[in-house]
Amino acid sequence: MIKYLFKDYNRFIIAVWVAIFIVFFVQFAYGSAVAAEAALLSMGIVSISYFFTTYLSTTLLQNAIKKKKMKKFAFQFILTTITISVLITAWLLLFSYLAKQEILSPYFIIEKNSSILRESIGAMVTSTLINFGFCGLRFYELNLKLQKELLESQLQILQEQINPHFMFNVLNHVHVLIRKEPELADSLLLQYTDILRYQLYNGKKEYISIEKEVQFLKNFIDVEKVRWKNKLDIQCTWKVEDPTMEFPPLLLITFIENAFKHVSRSSSEKGYVMIDFEQKDKQVRLEVENSNSGIKPTEKSDSGIGLTNIKKRLDIIFPDKYSLEVKYNDVTYSVKLIINT
Repeated sequence: MIKYLFKDYNRFIIAVWVAIFIVFFVQFAYGSAVAAEAALLSMGIVSISYFFTTYLSTTLLQNAIKKKKMKKFAFQFILTTITISVLITAWLLLFSYLAKQEILSPYFIIEKNSSILRESIGAMVTSTLINFGFCGLRFYELNLKLQKELLESQLQILQEQINPHFMFNVLNHVHVLIRKEPELADSLLLQYTDILRYQLYNGKKEYISIEKEVQFLKNFIDVEKVRWKNKLDIQCTWKVEDPTMEFPPLLLITFIENAFKHVSRSSSEKGYVMIDFEQKDKQVRLEVENSNSGIKPTEKSDSGIGLTNIKKRLDIIFPDKYSLEVKYNDVTYSVKLIINT
């Protein structure tokens, strides 16, 4: 996921600056016995570049992107690059002068080959490459953040779509039973309290433990068992290897909810719902099968909306890490979901 990319961006940037320092140090220390002076020369160049490049690649670039003033940023980029090259040139010529005055040990690179033009060209090339590199990295990091914010926004919208849909079904069940069996309706309403509490408080979280998600599904199924009484044959298998494994909440309920919603209601033949759940290693597998009522969920139905919602969430949270297989005929309707977390 994007959230894990560039997680340690600041550490990465520091490592790049350290690598740049090492390159300069090796260059200036070559042919000279005084490592301290080579380090001082390298540190000066890196310090000059760090101050201006950091300001350019963070503050100026970010403002330019927000205000959509990239032409202005291009001018700022050129001006900053020239400033860095002038300061680096001055720093190199200072060391050249001190070496000629024998205040510092003679550096053969500076003493023999130094000139304002030569050092200016070298400094200009160096500062341009450094600025391009760090601005590119910062632009990439900002782009990743924008993508992450967009995906989080989409997930939040999808989560909020689940809430009213699920609550509507809950209240509808109770409403039907109030007229026919008020005592049962009262009992179911109490049982639904835990389900709705989980949905309201844990449903907004990014991840919860797989144990809590499974318990939520079990509670839902227990209520369905009471509601359907002996009209359905319900078989469930639960295998959880690591109860603490993190998992997105409310990601599986739609498949189970649809099974009970569209199970066959024949008076002559008992319908069934079979649920097989397994979490092993980093994989989660859910298989749901029910006797078919003959009604296929469409994109315009509540079930169709729910399935479309779940597919979108899966695409965002587990891109290329899941498989979803839906099969149906006049007799059965089955769903098989495998997620590699």
